[in-house]
Amino acid sequence: MKIDFDVEASELTSELKSADGYLDCEEIILSNIKKHIAREIPTQDIQSYLKKLQIFFEDKMVINKGSEVAVNYKYGAGFLNTINITPYWHGWMNTKNTKH
Repeated sequence: MKIDFDVEASELTSELKSADGYLDCEEIILSNIKKHIAREIPTQDIQSYLKKLQIFFEDKMVINKGSEVAVNYKYGAGFLNTINITPYWHGWMNTKNTKH
């Protein structure tokens, strides 16, 4: 199953517009990534999607410069950059929180 970039970008854009700070933006993006992992999208496809999404939010940040929402796009792009440069990001995202 393939990721429909336009649908996902539109959904995330809407959610980021109403986010309240960096942690909300991070949670929105994490939730989106975990959705694709749960759908068993191949890691390579998710990685390509995340790189494209980072560029998309960087562009949105520039287009909306000076507005409040530009800050959330900046947070989103920054968090995506962190994920994109982190080796084996999918490993820690796949781990389940367990109590000992």
